[in-house]
Amino acid sequence: MKVMHINAVYGVGSTGVIVEDLHNLAFDNGIESYVAYSTTKKNPADIKNGYAIGGKTGKKIHSAFCRIGGKQGYFSRFATFRLLRHIKKVKPDIVHLHNLHSNYIHVNMLLDFLGKNDIETIVSLHDCWFYTGGCYHYTATGCNKWLDTCKDCPKNNANNQKYLKKHSAKILADRKKYFGRIKKLTLVGVSEWISQEAAKTFFKENNIVTIHNGIDTSFFVPTESDYRERNGLQDKFVILAPGSKWLRKENEKTFDYVTQNLPEDCVILVLGCWESRRDTLPSNMIPLEWIRDREEIKRIFSASDVFANCSREESLSLINVEAQASGTPVVTYRNTGVQETVDNKCGFSVENGNEKEFFDAIMEIKRRGKAEFSEDCCKWVKKRFDRDENYMKYINLYKSRGIK
Repeated sequence: MKVMHINAVYGVGSTGVIVEDLHNLAFDNGIESYVAYSTTKKNPADIKNGYAIGGKTGKKIHSAFCRIGGKQGYFSRFATFRLLRHIKKVKPDIVHLHNLHSNYIHVNMLLDFLGKNDIETIVSLHDCWFYTGGCYHYTATGCNKWLDTCKDCPKNNANNQKYLKKHSAKILADRKKYFGRIKKLTLVGVSEWISQEAAKTFFKENNIVTIHNGIDTSFFVPTESDYRERNGLQDKFVILAPGSKWLRKENEKTFDYVTQNLPEDCVILVLGCWESRRDTLPSNMIPLEWIRDREEIKRIFSASDVFANCSREESLSLINVEAQASGTPVVTYRNTGVQETVDNKCGFSVENGNEKEFFDAIMEIKRRGKAEFSEDCCKWVKKRFDRDENYMKYINLYKSRGIK
């Protein structure tokens, strides 16, 4: 059996690591795997059966047209033509689509090709882009226009979608048209939430399954750490917080409520703090750069007492899972797939935007102590989010859908 993955990145970023894991796991299970990607930090010569889509110049042109016209995935015709020629040469039994929205491929050309050639197609829903008029998420704005025609996008000018207000209806119509031509189509949601959302759309007649993303539970484990000693935090209750969520405008009330009510023996480490905000943080917040060293981030997870993630919309959230695997309980908002990362025993999900409930959950963990949660956190992750077990579900899916 031959399976080809198509993704924006390979071996880097969340989807790039997932694709690399699936690519390698396929070989381990007797499947001939191929991967087509736009960007990688690896040596392309070391990627077995790898194919680089397009070049830097083409991607810059695609990005420029996208910013000007607001229609992402409608350019890179020549790069896509060459990819389709490569697919014809490989003759895969299954094409597995991941992230196509990074200015490197003409989406309609690809989908039309898959439909006309009757190729078994699997689509991973890492976000909502495949069934909307161009946005990745819509929950924070309370939008449900994607259920119908996606006119007058409320996220205009966000996510590089300069003129989505004008084109979102056309984009959604094209999604329905070209996906409708693929007879052998399976959707894989990375959470039950996104699978249920997709089932409300034009995908409702297709096969939709859920396979949670996973992490390496042999790497993310409670780890001896001198991080507190190195940073003078021995007597502090340490709250680890992702800056990409805490510093967003929609979380201003959460930011203010928590920082203003925090006891003196508490400190918040802002992971990945924007440089422009570092000098504006209150005294009980410590800015950290984004940590790329996996060993160091594991030590920080293990040294923290709680991971507080005020994410308003997310397909899943593996950073919550990594923290729990390191023995650290999580407090998170619950509105989307992120709620599936906690069980309200070893970690808590609270009402979206309820800053008091969010703060109280953090204080509950402080009152009871991290040690009361750590063992259950590790067990929860091992049971639900072990990478090897979860990604074997993809292997079984390939074998059930493809030519044996």
